[in-house]
Amino acid sequence: MAEQELRYIFEQKPEALRLLLWYAIQQERCGDTDLFGAILHLKKREFNRWCPHELHWHPDAWKMFTHASPRAIILVTPYLDWGRERLSGAQDLISKWVAAISVVPHTEEVTENVVDTLLQISANPYLRSSIPADVWLWLNERPSLPPVCKGHRLGGDRDTVRTVRGLNKGILASYLIMIWSEWKPLGDDGFAEMRMSVREDFNGVGNGHHRAELIQRLDCILDELDRLSGSPDTNLEEDKLWRDKVERHSPVMKDRYGELKRILDQETTEILDCMCPCFIFLGPLTLMDLYRMPLDLRVCLPSPVPVTSHLE
Repeated sequence: MAEQELRYIFEQKPEALRLLLWYAIQQERCGDTDLFGAILHLKKREFNRWCPHELHWHPDAWKMFTHASPRAIILVTPYLDWGRERLSGAQDLISKWVAAISVVPHTEEVTENVVDTLLQISANPYLRSSIPADVWLWLNERPSLPPVCKGHRLGGDRDTVRTVRGLNKGILASYLIMIWSEWKPLGDDGFAEMRMSVREDFNGVGNGHHRAELIQRLDCILDELDRLSGSPDTNLEEDKLWRDKVERHSPVMKDRYGELKRILDQETTEILDCMCPCFIFLGPLTLMDLYRMPLDLRVCLPSPVPVTSHLE
């Protein structure tokens, strides 16, 4: 089927699109991936233009995947409408999705789609509790999600941040590094929860390597916000849309990402101040040198003593 014909179906015939996708899924399972690949390629490329005609939820949508391959389930689920308050058949589809991701190799394409869907599901309070604990481990893969990705746009809400805070620090750090972006303004509630998280969850010497990664990510975002001046480095056809969005929100984004960085910098500075006497004996150390120190050496360092007492 020609791309022009597919585009017409996408824009004008949403019901026909569902039927066409169902047929493509069956073909994909039999080894003929051309139509399935063409649909997803155009869907991803034209996402912003025809998202009003996306795969709207149907009470029996999960039945579409009864005979679908695990790969097909993973690649299609990011484009389903997970945002509705109550979704009939959602539990069945989540079960199929979880079963699919347990058997598919962790390729870049699979990881991006799994995390996209995960963040969309987590943004729905009625479905969040249905996510198995081990699925959150996919966040540690840290895929590079495009700015048009729905999971990236929806996954920074307050409740999702709170949920991830209840997991281990490694997953939380991976989540923040992935969800922070120069293309994404932080919502008020989500930002407030993130600010609380970086202040409370990453303090102490033992979290130094996480702080270093978070600071590095924030530095990169702030540098990119300064650099973007009308020519974003992206292959998306929606350049102008995202350029306008960044320019419109840039001051607030700089303030908020800058505040998160200042909190982390302050915690690091306070730790270095307490450990300053060790520099008298060990010589100049960079911040990364300190993070690489064995934990048992750090905890055995001298008790905090005012530096002036050593210099007098």
